[in-house]
Amino acid sequence: MYFNSPVFLYVFLAAVLLIYHGVPAILNLRGSAQSLFTNLFLFSASLFFYAWGELGYVLVLFASLVVNYGFARVAEWLQARDRTTRPLAVLVVSLNLALLIWFKYVGFLAATLAGVIGMPDVAAPEGYLPIGISFFTFQAISYILDVCRKEVPAERSFLKFGVYVFLFPHLIAGPIVRYRDIAAQLTVRPVGLERFAEGVRRLGIGLAKKLLLADTFAEAADAAFGTKAMVVSAAELSMAAAWLGLLCWSLQIYFDFSGYSDMAIGLGKMFGFDFLENFRYPYIAQSITEFWRRWHISLSSWFRDYVYVPLGGNRAGAWATYRNLLIVFVLCGIWHGANWTFLIWGLYHGIFLILERLGMGRVIARLPRPLRHGYALLAVAGGWVFFRAADMRHAGGIFEALVRGDGGTQEFADVWNPKLAFALPLGLLACLPILPTAKRFLATRGERWNGLAGFYGALGIAACYLGASMQLAAKTYSPFIYFRF
Repeated sequence: MYFNSPVFLYVFLAAVLLIYHGVPAILNLRGSAQSLFTNLFLFSASLFFYAWGELGYVLVLFASLVVNYGFARVAEWLQARDRTTRPLAVLVVSLNLALLIWFKYVGFLAATLAGVIGMPDVAAPEGYLPIGISFFTFQAISYILDVCRKEVPAERSFLKFGVYVFLFPHLIAGPIVRYRDIAAQLTVRPVGLERFAEGVRRLGIGLAKKLLLADTFAEAADAAFGTKAMVVSAAELSMAAAWLGLLCWSLQIYFDFSGYSDMAIGLGKMFGFDFLENFRYPYIAQSITEFWRRWHISLSSWFRDYVYVPLGGNRAGAWATYRNLLIVFVLCGIWHGANWTFLIWGLYHGIFLILERLGMGRVIARLPRPLRHGYALLAVAGGWVFFRAADMRHAGGIFEALVRGDGGTQEFADVWNPKLAFALPLGLLACLPILPTAKRFLATRGERWNGLAGFYGALGIAACYLGASMQLAAKTYSPFIYFRF
C-alpha cells in the first residue's frame, strides 16, 4: 500500500485520521488515557498497514521488535550495576545485521562466492525482500547503540517502543528516525490546527513531486535505460538520448525519494510527530561534500554517527580519515542494494570526498559559482549512472553513449515525451530553494504581503492535490525506487 495509492489516501488514511482525532474528542479523553488510546490505535494501524503488503513477514519484524526492546532493557539493567554493555551491543547489532543480510544479501554473496571458486555462471537467486527492512534495521541499531552509550534511556513501555519502530509514515521508506528525536512525542504530541495544516501541505507537495514529476521523468529514463526486466543496450543510445535519459533519471530519483520523505513528514505532523528534514535542495550543492550534507540526511548522519565516528573519524590523521570515508561510502553503497553497481557508486562518492579533502576542494572553491555548481552536478550525475545500471557492463555502455557523439538507433525523440515540456522546467525550478527564499522575503514586507502569500500558497497546494488526484484516477505508471531498500 503506497502513500500515493487511492486505497491509502481515501480509505486507510481517512479512516485512521478520523478515529485517531475523533474518538478522544467524543469520549473527552485527556492526559494518560488519551496517550494510551492514541498509541494503541496508532500501533495497531501501523501493524495493519505493514501486514497489508507483508503479511508473511510482519511476524518476523514483530519478533525483531520484541528482541530489541528486551535487549535494551537488559542493557539498562547492566548499566545500573556498572557492568559493561559492549558484548551485548555487539550481539544485538549482529542479530539485526544478520536479519538484513539474510533477506537482502545472501543471494548476492552466494553468487559472488561461486564466481570466486570458479563457477561464474551461477546467478544470484531472486530473493524476496521485505519492504522497508533496511530502514527498520538501521533504526533498531541506532536505538540499541544509543541506549548502550547512555545517550537515551531504554523505553520502558513496549507500546511506545512499538509505535516508534512501526509508525507507518516512516516505516517503509524512511526517513531514518532516531528514538532520541521523537522520544518525548511518544507520550505527548498535541496536534493543533497549524501543525495539521502544515502536514496537509507537506503531504500535498510530496504527492505532487512523486506523481506529477518523478513518474513523468521515470517514463523517459526507462525509455533510455530500460526497466529491470528490459535493459536497453547502451549501443542503441544516441548521445542526445543518453543525456536526456540521465537528466530525467537524476530528477526522477530526487523527486521520487524527496517526495516520499515529504509525505512521511507531512503524515507525521498530522499525528503530532516532527521528523527531521531528509533533503535540503541537494542539487544546488557546489561540491560532493556539500551534496552529502543535503542528500538523504538521515542516512548520511546515521553513517557518520554509528560508523565514521566510531572508526575514529578524522581524529587519527589524514590517511585514517580517508580509509574511514571509503569504508563508510562502500557500506552506504551496499546498503542501497546487493549489486556491484551500488558498491561502485559508494566507492565513487568516497573517492570524490577524499579528492576534495586532498586539495581539489580548495581549487574548486576558487572557481566561479556556476563552474562549482556544474562540477557538482556532473559528478553526481556520473554516480547516478552506476545507481541506475543493471550491471557494470551496462554502466560502461551508458558512459560510452554519453561521450561518443554518434551512432545509436535510440534517438532523442524516442526518449522525449510531450509531458516533459511541462515537467522539465517545473522540475528544474523545484530543485532550487525558490519557495523558502520567497517566504523569507515576504515575511519582511508586512501583513498584507504575508496574507497574499498564504492565499497563493493555499492555491498552490490545492493545485498539487488536484493534479495528483488526476494522476491517481488515470492509474498511470508509478514506480517507487526506494520501496524495498
